[in-house]
Amino acid sequence: MIKPKKLYPGDTIGLISPASPTVDRLDVPRSKEFLEKMGYKVVLGKHVDALRGHYAAALEDAKAEDFNEMFANDEIDMILCVRGGSSTQQFVQRIDFDNVKNNPKIFSGFSDITTLHLAIAKHAGLVTFHGPNLMTLRPGMSDYTKDHFFRAITSTEERREIKIADEDKYVMTIHGGATEAPVLGGNLCLIAGSCGTMYQPDFTGKILFFEETNEQPYAVDRYLAQMRNCGMLDGIKGVLIGEFSGCGPGSAYSTTIIDTFEHYFADLGVPCLYGLPLGHTKDMATLPQNCMVRLDADAKTLEVLESGVTD
Repeated sequence: MIKPKKLYPGDTIGLISPASPTVDRLDVPRSKEFLEKMGYKVVLGKHVDALRGHYAAALEDAKAEDFNEMFANDEIDMILCVRGGSSTQQFVQRIDFDNVKNNPKIFSGFSDITTLHLAIAKHAGLVTFHGPNLMTLRPGMSDYTKDHFFRAITSTEERREIKIADEDKYVMTIHGGATEAPVLGGNLCLIAGSCGTMYQPDFTGKILFFEETNEQPYAVDRYLAQMRNCGMLDGIKGVLIGEFSGCGPGSAYSTTIIDTFEHYFADLGVPCLYGLPLGHTKDMATLPQNCMVRLDADAKTLEVLESGVTD
């Protein structure tokens, strides 16, 4: 895997909108000012404020143009996605992966940005960061999210434990055991959506990570069944499940999200842990994709064993 250089004070962050548009036109300038007060320069993609309907931020060509130009621009040190939402899959075929490989830089986002994490990992071999979007980085963000994010992108420390942020939340062992392997994944529905495409990831020898929000257990079951049917669960070394906010059963079904996880992973024979602060949650840890981690489902711990950036 190729690692980008860490972010230094005074470096330049480029903003792009690969997924949905912002809801409030003040969101981008407010967060831009927040980053500038932290000592960074901020450059906006040409189409960062574009709007094409209620779910797509811009046309496919425009999104691809901003993405490819940010990676090609030597003055940009980090690329930050404005938000998730939907429609990132529309333009992934227009990405210049040689450009990404030859111009490695920090790339961060989550939710719908999972499509880009998986595609970059497979076709460019660049470590990216499952972490905040721009809309997360604003006044009022939690200290937990801020600390984990900036430690991940500004420090080359090799060991970093992902601890629970809220003592009231419960981390559950679905299957015991411990393992060390690269971690890869993101939003569950986007991972499932890659099945059968040229961007379908190979999780063999890796720890599969996934999280989700506002999906009922029957829908989660459908995604996991699809992944199992296309071989995604074959050869994995562990399963790391983030928080599943708003994923309770609907009125027509009584199966819980825990029942669903146990159905797929309790007898798979690999460590499986559920409930760490990863994904759609106020307190969110940042994971460097395809970097080594240690998952101990018995001790209910996750430790990142290598930095995702270089000096």
